[in-house]
Amino acid sequence: MVLVRGTVEILQAASGREPKSFNDFIKIQIRGRRLSSATVSKRLKELIAAKTIEEVITRSRTGRRVIAYKTTEKGMKVIEHAKILQEALDISKGK
Repeated sequence: MVLVRGTVEILQAASGREPKSFNDFIKIQIRGRRLSSATVSKRLKELIAAKTIEEVITRSRTGRRVIAYKTTEKGMKVIEHAKILQEALDISKGK
């Protein structure tokens, strides 16, 4: 993939119905290796700054602040463009 490691994968993981937690993202595997917590933290900051992912802040039963993440419309467009780019690269490689 042309984009930085973990970027599209985090966007895809956060694009479901329910917002995803930080711990959901560190379970992502790319080529058999999990994303490190440092990588996830860095990517989340980058994606928030680019407005492709947003924080969803709620409170637990105990009143503790819980932060989760959801892909924005802009992020959904990035996912779609990444798919198109990957398909083009696969075709050029003869896959």
